Amino acid sequence: MTRRSVRNPLRRALLLAAGAVGAGAALAQAGSGGSAGPDSELHWLEQIQAAAERLSYSGTVVHQRGGEVRSSRLHHLFDGQQTHERVQPLDGSPRELIRRGNEVQELLPEARRVRVTQRVRLDVFPALATRPAAEVLTVYRVQVGVVERVAGYDSRVLTIEPKDAHRFGYRLWVEQATKLLLKAQVLGAQQEVLEQVAFSEVRIGGKFDRNTLRPSWPTTGWAVERSELRPLDPAQAAWTMAPPPGFRMLHAVGRAPHGERARMQWVYSDGLASFSVFVEPFAEGSAPGGAVLVDGPTSFVARRVGNSLVTVVGEVPPQTVRAVAGSAQPRPVR
Repeated sequence: MTRRSVRNPLRRALLLAAGAVGAGAALAQAGSGGSAGPDSELHWLEQIQAAAERLSYSGTVVHQRGGEVRSSRLHHLFDGQQTHERVQPLDGSPRELIRRGNEVQELLPEARRVRVTQRVRLDVFPALATRPAAEVLTVYRVQVGVVERVAGYDSRVLTIEPKDAHRFGYRLWVEQATKLLLKAQVLGAQQEVLEQVAFSEVRIGGKFDRNTLRPSWPTTGWAVERSELRPLDPAQAAWTMAPPPGFRMLHAVGRAPHGERARMQWVYSDGLASFSVFVEPFAEGSAPGGAVLVDGPTSFVARRVGNSLVTVVGEVPPQTVRAVAGSAQPRPVR
């Protein structure tokens, strides 16, 4: 494993992975367990996901990875039928994210541009799982622990341990009454904190001011860019790959970002951890060495396979992306 600065290639891949990957993603079976007792591990996981999507809340989120600390304002409204959300990053160049249902608009005032994508990731804080909770428990062990205070709320501490080396562990702080996730840590093999995200202050429920969902800038006359997506039939896809045990494919799409080469993308998840595989035409001049780049919990690797470039990126250990990239091969032509 090579540990060095990965901000440029890794951030590019992360923007792709976190972008639109199919509008057909359904809510991850939250709250549908039925048979789970109120204090069971299954019940806690189900309720965390349900609370993130179906509650209304506003607060300040602080994200720490290594020596980098970023913060944002989050406004989330569930009107009984659809989710509305506005995220205001408080660091770096001005921008905002506006979500209605599965459509996400990224507002870039300095460029007078709006980028429109379709959301697929259901594990963005304070959400947690992308798969039914019962499936998560096949590859993780959950321990329900003590009560601690986070952002002024009594919160139950949950420790989530992986059953193998293909994924990281987690520590969660969940608000006792509403089950909203208030703080989350990604833990390495030695229980070191690789990444942390938490509310520094939050208001849960109560009367919601819809004005907080309005963008900061009028966008009339701004350029609009849409990422064109087309679903891929996995059975007809021209590539094969072997994910580690417990990871299943969520989506496969063809993407054509504005002004960029067309690429294919597969998204895999075990319910908590996820990674994306990109395949695109190899560009002369690029020289992927196959070394795994690491930034906190995120691992990234790219390798040339024939005339294509295969890139794997996700919040999984380095050996996971290395194994997936090594297994990716074009399907033999019959």
